[in-house]
Amino acid sequence: MMRGFTGVLAVFFVLASGSVYAQSAADSIPHPFNLDSLSEGDRVLLDKYKDVFEDDFHDFLDIFNDSPKSKIDTTVFDMDRSSHVETGLDFASSNLINGRLTGISGVAFYPSVTYYHKTGIYVGISPGFYTDKAIVKATPVPLVNLSAGYQHTFFKRWFVGISYARNIITYGGTVSRKLLDNTLSLSTSVDIWRHLTIAGTADIYWSSTHLKSLPETEKFSSDIELSLRKGFFIYKFAGAKVFTITPALNFYFGDDNRAIAKQLGSSEVKADSLTKKAITKVIANNYFGFLDVEPALTIDWRIRNLDINVTPALAIPFNTLNTKTDQRTLNPKIYRFYVQAGIKYLFCVKKKKGKSKAVNNAKIDDPVF
Repeated sequence: MMRGFTGVLAVFFVLASGSVYAQSAADSIPHPFNLDSLSEGDRVLLDKYKDVFEDDFHDFLDIFNDSPKSKIDTTVFDMDRSSHVETGLDFASSNLINGRLTGISGVAFYPSVTYYHKTGIYVGISPGFYTDKAIVKATPVPLVNLSAGYQHTFFKRWFVGISYARNIITYGGTVSRKLLDNTLSLSTSVDIWRHLTIAGTADIYWSSTHLKSLPETEKFSSDIELSLRKGFFIYKFAGAKVFTITPALNFYFGDDNRAIAKQLGSSEVKADSLTKKAITKVIANNYFGFLDVEPALTIDWRIRNLDINVTPALAIPFNTLNTKTDQRTLNPKIYRFYVQAGIKYLFCVKKKKGKSKAVNNAKIDDPVF
């Protein structure tokens, strides 16, 4: 950007000096400035800086446009196609599931380590820590998440992923710890002509406990998330190769029992018998349908191998159950604002000797993380 600014000043200087030269003689009549009056040396200098100015002017426009000439962060592009390790720390200001309260107060932190193979297979581990006083007193590490899966982008537009995760919970009773602790996820997204991304995720949950007396509503659950989002890219901004702002609108459908299973565990830690009775009633009145809508805005700041993201969101739950009347309210007019944030660093396992032809020819519409 400084090079472009220097070019502009040089062009201005050449034009200004030519103008003074044309009108400096006291005995001459002032006349309009003409490029023909430039000396041969000034012409060469002007042509040189004209090319520099045009190049930097187009670079400046590329900052705000999805120009096909714009290159992506080649470090990330190469990393995405190489085996690598990601270490990160995620934060959640509220512990919500489909806009519902889980009975866990305070915030949550999730450090993680994930290994990605260049074929698309990955495995990871992520412990969870809550600031809820009752849970902190009960156990130092209340949650450990183990995950494995596969993800790949086809035709530069169609993303597909499948994963399995197991939550190891160390608080609450022996039964509640194993409620809906297994997750099988299938996710996909399609980038429609770089204008809009349509995404969907289907999750199936089941419990590890094999008690015959366990109600069906505590053995199984399912969720479907549909999302519409649009990414706006700013290049070479605030020290980042790529600065992304992505507004999104997320819709959630599914069984209304996952948040209840969480409430059961937290109530056991807090020895709240009244809450236990209410939870039993809610689980018995399980419901499948529209649960939540959440407008969100993701801000992603990437500096080479370091990625920082923040997502403020507003959860608007629907079809909530009133435990006093045993009736569901279509729109309870409840609004829960929360923030998710994360930071991660990418380590390349095996560094390539040189940039591949694919990296050198990479365009902004190629898939990135």
